[in-house]
Amino acid sequence: MDKELLMGIDIGTQGTKILVVDTNGHTVAVGSYSYDFYVPKAGWAEQDPLQWWHAVQKSLKQIWDKGIKPDQIRGIGVSGQMHSLVLLDENKEELGNAILWNDVRTHKECTEIEQIVGKSSVLGITRNAVLPGFTAPKLLWVRKHEPERFARIRHVMLPKDYIVFKLSGVFSCDVSDASGTALLDTKKRMWSREMVEALGIPLAWLPEVHESQTIVGNVSQHAATVTELAVGTEIVAGAGDNAAAALGNGIYEEGSGIVSVGTSGTVFAPLKQLPIVHDDEQLATLHQFCHCLPDTWHAMGVTLSAGMSLNWFKHTFSEESYDAFLAGIDDIPAGAGGLYYLPYLNGERTPHNDPDARGVFFGIHYQHTRDHFTRAVLEGVSYSLRDCYELIKRCNVSINDLYVTGGASKSPAWRQILTDVLGRGLTFFDGREGPAFGASLLAGLGTGVWENAKAFPAFFDTGNETAMIHENAKQYDTGYHMYKKIYDHVKPLFHS
Repeated sequence: MDKELLMGIDIGTQGTKILVVDTNGHTVAVGSYSYDFYVPKAGWAEQDPLQWWHAVQKSLKQIWDKGIKPDQIRGIGVSGQMHSLVLLDENKEELGNAILWNDVRTHKECTEIEQIVGKSSVLGITRNAVLPGFTAPKLLWVRKHEPERFARIRHVMLPKDYIVFKLSGVFSCDVSDASGTALLDTKKRMWSREMVEALGIPLAWLPEVHESQTIVGNVSQHAATVTELAVGTEIVAGAGDNAAAALGNGIYEEGSGIVSVGTSGTVFAPLKQLPIVHDDEQLATLHQFCHCLPDTWHAMGVTLSAGMSLNWFKHTFSEESYDAFLAGIDDIPAGAGGLYYLPYLNGERTPHNDPDARGVFFGIHYQHTRDHFTRAVLEGVSYSLRDCYELIKRCNVSINDLYVTGGASKSPAWRQILTDVLGRGLTFFDGREGPAFGASLLAGLGTGVWENAKAFPAFFDTGNETAMIHENAKQYDTGYHMYKKIYDHVKPLFHS
């Protein structure tokens, strides 16, 4: 049978999803497997990499059970959570748990990196401040606190690259994911020898870095045996989840942007050239990363506990389904009756770079019900995304068309809250699968299904718009300024 389908694999923080699409962009099969992360101490977050590999095998079984034949798959792309540190030894065996992107134990190591290299040099090379979620400070933390593990390291990689390795035996990385390591020269789209040497990290530990659509390997005999994939199926380098999600929603040209709500939340805007580097502390928390298409970059703000805030709140206080849990919030007016929520469950990245920040409910009174609290959670996350949006505007990056994907796009109530908080209409796609879909498009580009992104079929012409409710937007504009004041007032308590 001719190979006529494309596969995208997304290694998320709360689960793995595998998507199979045809060459017209239609989804023909989906498999998924959920898991959680381990929190050994406050501010820490870890996962066993084998958990992801197990989830890939379980999700693939669902794909085959739906009638997809392995020899139909023309190419595979992988996306995944960014920054998380995966370590292998000389035998290519896993060296303990991966330290995740939402782990904030490395604040001191971030400062050390900026002192060793020089803050302005770091910004000039990587185009980013060094933040606790990034990969390089995790490596320094392991060297300082776990010297025996550090001494055994021979391979350093990111989650999606670990899965590419398990599928092919090849060590690789792509420019979009590498941008979040604090080790990439973002303009040159290659590892920075200056950063690597200054930090004492052997360059041999790092995989070769590629453009995202580059074919880097093929499914090995061993991987075929345990996954039922066809031996030799081509695998592209793939992309970090945010870049892949943007591509999967058609966001790859200047003037467009996307708000994504997964475990974390992002506001993302493509760039054809990198803007001026700012020394402003808040602007430095706005990432400048490589996009997953050649000669393209993006600006991105990140809030760490977006969908995770709702997940935490629901699982702590209810066993209902999400639909049932959210059913009552439409009856609560905008502003949640004066109840505010700061979504800093595990620190925050944009715009505060504050690993000590914590979640706060403010303004509780007798009349507040669970539905008020639920709405306040959605509003608080939306305010944090507005923080990201406002920083992108401050960099003079224009977003003419703004899209939304992830959890917020699937809930009409949350979609409306986010629209009103941002003060502009948002376009969404019914049934769009985000990072996994983008990964499948990269597989199509790499294997020659399409010459470039302009050759994609009309994937992105079926969007629907959520219009802003002006009265609510006015209410939220006032609420946003109050939200910011609450953080300013409680910040000293976080650090006391």
